[in-house]
Amino acid sequence: MLEEVTTELLAADGRTVPRVHVQRWMASENADIIGATYAFLSKPEHVERVVPPLQFDEVFDFMLHYYEFCLKKNPTSEWANSSYSAGMDLVGWFVSMWDEGRDKKYLERIKSHLADLYTSGSAELKKCIEHAIIEHLFERKPIRNFFSDWQDDPRLRPAFEEGMLWIKGGGRSPLTER
Repeated sequence: MLEEVTTELLAADGRTVPRVHVQRWMASENADIIGATYAFLSKPEHVERVVPPLQFDEVFDFMLHYYEFCLKKNPTSEWANSSYSAGMDLVGWFVSMWDEGRDKKYLERIKSHLADLYTSGSAELKKCIEHAIIEHLFERKPIRNFFSDWQDDPRLRPAFEEGMLWIKGGGRSPLTER
Protein backbone atom coordinates (compact mmCIF):
# COMPACT_ATOMS: atom_id res chain seq x y z
CA MET A 1 0.00 0.00 0.00
CA LEU A 2 2.91 2.38 0.69
CA GLU A 3 4.06 2.04 -2.91
CA GLU A 4 0.54 2.92 -4.07
CA VAL A 5 0.55 6.16 -2.03
CA THR A 6 4.06 7.19 -3.02
CA THR A 7 3.31 6.52 -6.70
CA GLU A 8 0.39 8.94 -6.46
CA LEU A 9 2.54 11.49 -4.65
CA LEU A 10 4.95 11.48 -7.59
CA ALA A 11 2.26 11.49 -10.29
CA ALA A 12 2.46 14.66 -12.33
CA ASP A 13 -0.04 13.69 -15.00
CA GLY A 14 -3.15 14.85 -13.12
CA ARG A 15 -4.79 11.42 -13.22
CA THR A 16 -7.60 10.77 -10.81
CA VAL A 17 -7.26 8.76 -7.61
CA PRO A 18 -10.25 6.70 -6.48
CA ARG A 19 -11.64 7.91 -3.17
CA VAL A 20 -11.85 4.33 -1.86
CA HIS A 21 -8.07 4.01 -2.26
CA VAL A 22 -7.44 7.17 -0.25
CA GLN A 23 -9.91 6.06 2.42
CA ARG A 24 -8.05 2.76 2.70
CA TRP A 25 -4.75 4.60 3.11
CA MET A 26 -6.32 6.84 5.75
CA ALA A 27 -7.47 3.78 7.74
CA SER A 28 -3.96 2.31 7.99
CA GLU A 29 -2.07 2.18 11.28
CA ASN A 30 1.30 1.83 9.55
CA ALA A 31 3.45 4.91 10.24
CA ASP A 32 4.89 5.09 6.71
CA ILE A 33 1.51 4.68 5.02
CA ILE A 34 -0.29 7.28 7.11
CA GLY A 35 2.74 9.57 6.85
CA ALA A 36 2.69 9.34 3.06
CA THR A 37 -1.10 9.79 3.12
CA TYR A 38 -0.60 12.92 5.22
CA ALA A 39 1.84 14.22 2.60
CA PHE A 40 -0.72 13.45 -0.12
CA LEU A 41 -3.59 15.16 1.71
CA SER A 42 -1.45 18.18 2.59
CA LYS A 43 -1.21 19.20 -1.06
CA PRO A 44 -4.34 20.63 -2.69
CA GLU A 45 -3.19 19.47 -6.14
CA HIS A 46 -3.38 15.87 -4.91
CA VAL A 47 -6.63 16.26 -2.98
CA GLU A 48 -8.28 17.70 -6.10
CA ARG A 49 -7.48 14.46 -7.97
CA VAL A 50 -9.57 12.33 -5.61
CA VAL A 51 -12.82 11.15 -7.26
CA PRO A 52 -15.43 11.41 -5.92
CA PRO A 53 -14.05 14.22 -3.74
CA LEU A 54 -13.27 13.71 -0.08
CA GLN A 55 -15.39 15.66 2.38
CA PHE A 56 -13.67 18.21 4.63
CA ASP A 57 -14.71 16.26 7.74
CA GLU A 58 -13.04 13.08 6.41
CA VAL A 59 -9.75 14.88 5.90
CA PHE A 60 -10.09 16.71 9.22
CA ASP A 61 -10.67 13.45 11.11
CA PHE A 62 -7.67 11.86 9.41
CA MET A 63 -5.43 14.83 10.23
CA LEU A 64 -6.50 14.79 13.87
CA HIS A 65 -5.82 11.04 14.02
CA TYR A 66 -2.46 11.47 12.29
CA TYR A 67 -1.28 14.15 14.70
CA GLU A 68 -2.39 12.06 17.68
CA PHE A 69 -0.57 9.02 16.28
CA CYS A 70 2.66 10.97 15.84
CA LEU A 71 2.43 12.81 19.16
CA LYS A 72 1.83 9.61 21.10
CA LYS A 73 4.14 7.23 19.25
CA ASN A 74 6.96 9.54 18.10
CA PRO A 75 7.51 7.17 15.16
CA THR A 76 10.85 6.53 13.54
CA SER A 77 9.65 6.55 9.97
CA GLU A 78 10.68 7.68 6.54
CA TRP A 79 7.26 9.29 6.04
CA ALA A 80 5.62 10.07 9.40
CA ASN A 81 6.55 13.05 11.55
CA SER A 82 8.25 12.76 14.91
CA SER A 83 6.18 13.98 17.85
CA TYR A 84 7.75 17.45 17.88
CA SER A 85 7.59 17.99 14.11
CA ALA A 86 3.96 16.78 14.14
CA GLY A 87 3.25 19.29 16.91
CA MET A 88 4.74 22.09 14.86
CA ASP A 89 2.73 21.01 11.81
CA LEU A 90 -0.39 20.93 13.96
CA VAL A 91 0.28 24.57 14.91
CA GLY A 92 0.34 25.51 11.22
CA TRP A 93 -2.84 23.53 10.56
CA PHE A 94 -4.66 25.15 13.48
CA VAL A 95 -3.51 28.66 12.50
CA SER A 96 -4.50 28.18 8.85
CA MET A 97 -8.02 27.12 9.89
CA TRP A 98 -8.15 30.05 12.32
CA ASP A 99 -7.13 32.47 9.55
CA GLU A 100 -9.62 30.94 7.09
CA GLY A 101 -12.40 31.61 9.59
CA ARG A 102 -13.20 27.90 9.67
CA ASP A 103 -16.17 26.92 11.84
CA LYS A 104 -15.09 27.12 15.50
CA LYS A 105 -16.32 23.56 16.06
CA TYR A 106 -13.17 22.32 14.32
CA LEU A 107 -10.91 24.49 16.45
CA GLU A 108 -12.80 23.34 19.56
CA ARG A 109 -12.29 19.71 18.53
CA ILE A 110 -8.55 20.23 18.19
CA LYS A 111 -8.41 22.04 21.53
CA SER A 112 -10.44 19.31 23.21
CA HIS A 113 -8.29 16.61 21.64
CA LEU A 114 -5.13 18.33 22.87
CA ALA A 115 -6.65 18.59 26.35
CA ASP A 116 -7.43 14.87 26.35
CA LEU A 117 -3.94 13.98 25.13
CA TYR A 118 -2.37 16.27 27.69
CA THR A 119 -4.37 15.08 30.69
CA SER A 120 -3.93 11.39 29.87
CA GLY A 121 -0.41 11.56 28.47
CA SER A 122 3.01 10.76 29.78
CA ALA A 123 5.35 13.45 31.09
CA GLU A 124 7.14 13.30 27.72
CA LEU A 125 3.91 13.84 25.76
CA LYS A 126 2.91 16.72 28.05
CA LYS A 127 6.26 18.41 27.48
CA CYS A 128 5.90 17.95 23.71
CA ILE A 129 2.40 19.50 23.71
CA GLU A 130 3.65 22.41 25.83
CA HIS A 131 6.74 23.16 23.75
CA ALA A 132 5.83 22.15 20.21
CA ILE A 133 2.20 23.31 20.24
CA ILE A 134 0.91 25.49 23.08
CA GLU A 135 3.87 27.87 23.25
CA HIS A 136 3.58 28.62 19.56
CA LEU A 137 -0.21 28.87 19.44
CA PHE A 138 0.04 31.38 22.30
CA GLU A 139 2.12 33.68 20.10
CA ARG A 140 -1.21 34.92 18.82
CA LYS A 141 -3.22 36.69 21.47
CA PRO A 142 -6.66 35.73 20.07
CA ILE A 143 -5.64 32.06 20.08
CA ARG A 144 -4.18 32.44 23.56
CA ASN A 145 -7.57 33.85 24.64
CA PHE A 146 -9.29 30.88 22.99
CA PHE A 147 -7.28 28.61 25.32
CA SER A 148 -7.81 30.79 28.40
CA ASP A 149 -10.13 28.23 30.05
CA TRP A 150 -7.08 25.97 30.42
CA GLN A 151 -5.76 28.22 33.19
CA ASP A 152 -8.84 27.35 35.28
CA ASP A 153 -8.37 23.58 34.97
CA PRO A 154 -5.70 22.28 37.36
CA ARG A 155 -4.86 19.45 34.92
CA LEU A 156 -4.29 21.86 32.00
CA ARG A 157 -2.90 24.85 33.92
CA PRO A 158 0.74 23.67 33.60
CA ALA A 159 0.44 23.75 29.80
CA PHE A 160 -1.17 27.19 29.92
CA GLU A 161 1.56 28.47 32.22
CA GLU A 162 4.30 27.08 29.95
CA GLY A 163 2.72 28.87 27.01
CA MET A 164 2.61 32.10 28.98
CA LEU A 165 6.27 31.75 30.02
CA TRP A 166 7.17 31.46 26.34
CA ILE A 167 5.26 34.66 25.55
CA LYS A 168 6.53 36.61 28.57
CA GLY A 169 10.09 35.60 27.63
CA GLY A 170 9.62 37.08 24.16
CA GLY A 171 9.22 33.75 22.40
CA ARG A 172 8.50 34.04 18.67
CA SER A 173 8.62 31.62 15.79
CA PRO A 174 7.57 31.62 12.13
CA LEU A 175 4.99 28.90 12.89
CA THR A 176 2.09 31.30 13.42
CA GLU A 177 2.87 33.87 10.74
CA ARG A 178 0.24 34.45 8.11
